[in-house]
Amino acid sequence: MIPTGVRAAPEALLALRRYGPEMRRLLALDAARERPASAAPAQGMDYLESRPYTPGDDVRRIDWRVTARTGRTHTKLFRLERGRDLYCIADLRAPMRFGTRAAFKSVVAAHLAALAGWAAAAGGERFGALVAGTREQSVPTGEAEGSAGALCAALAAGEGASAAGSGGAPLDALAARAAAESAAGARFLVVSDFADPDAALARMLSQLRTRGEVILAWIFDPLELRLPPPGRYPLADGRARLVLDTTQAAVRAAHAREAAAKRARLARLAAEPGVRARAVGTGEDLFAALARPFGAPD
Repeated sequence: MIPTGVRAAPEALLALRRYGPEMRRLLALDAARERPASAAPAQGMDYLESRPYTPGDDVRRIDWRVTARTGRTHTKLFRLERGRDLYCIADLRAPMRFGTRAAFKSVVAAHLAALAGWAAAAGGERFGALVAGTREQSVPTGEAEGSAGALCAALAAGEGASAAGSGGAPLDALAARAAAESAAGARFLVVSDFADPDAALARMLSQLRTRGEVILAWIFDPLELRLPPPGRYPLADGRARLVLDTTQAAVRAAHAREAAAKRARLARLAAEPGVRARAVGTGEDLFAALARPFGAPD
């Protein structure tokens, strides 16, 4: 499924409901992740099973009832609770209104955010969202079916607002609001081109990680990673026109360095504990891109 166009239509986002189960699989929302045996159970943990004790297991997690019944020491295993809240931050700020392939980055982001809502609905979970354009729109966390529909309307409205102006709050401010509106143990999906300064991205991740797991969905345009062959290319934003001159070797080298630095920065963020990442380019099949490991050739 390849998003197209310069603006996401609400009916197109609502029609993505049928892909909820597939999106759920791609985001690994049902993955049962056991905590290490050395860690004590925490809030948001659900008992999974008991297994025979092995040296190094935390004695605080010995299952005394099973031990007494079997005559052999057993240790409790826990996993993160299923059915936790999913919260999406959808970046539709002015830099996202760019694209040289099938769609603007903002359109790809809107589709991905809507799919996240339908993925939560497919699992019967609670869902909330924050849409960032020239103004912020909040979808309060609640029953996912209704919240996903509300998000589709907010995304369409947010795209219109972004087209009418510029600006928007930085990602760290959006993360602070999302964390304040979410319960402990929530999962966060941040859909953005992550064009903010390094310090703001670090604060964003720190604020969200204090509440739960983080999934970063990097939306990019191929032109941002690799310039076309040497030449002069016209660009326009509906109000002004300019020419991209790629004939100079120094320009091409500077662009390559900047693209490599951004990849490296996002790879560092994705390597943080409790963080996963995916990259989706404009003009790509969205599901194929989400299935690709972060850092793999695109």
